[in-house]
Amino acid sequence: MQRTVKYNLNEETLNFILDFEKLVPSGKVFSNKELVESFNQSTYYNEVLKDYYCTAVSKAIWWAVKRSGRWLMDRGNYTKIIVENVS
Repeated sequence: MQRTVKYNLNEETLNFILDFEKLVPSGKVFSNKELVESFNQSTYYNEVLKDYYCTAVSKAIWWAVKRSGRWLMDRGNYTKIIVENVS
């Protein structure tokens, strides 16, 4: 009996972005393409993505960057910003 492993692209890209942004200084700019390439070389990437449509990772990266709330988004370019904790 073969066990099926579930892979959630949005969840994995969000985890990737949350870990990636810890290493990135404020003000650093990345294109969507650069983040996709970094994701594809990361441990968050899974071979199952070869069966997804070609823009799936790019859209998932956009979603993860937006969801993170620590980036300024401008037409495919994302700038890491400092987010101060408000208590």
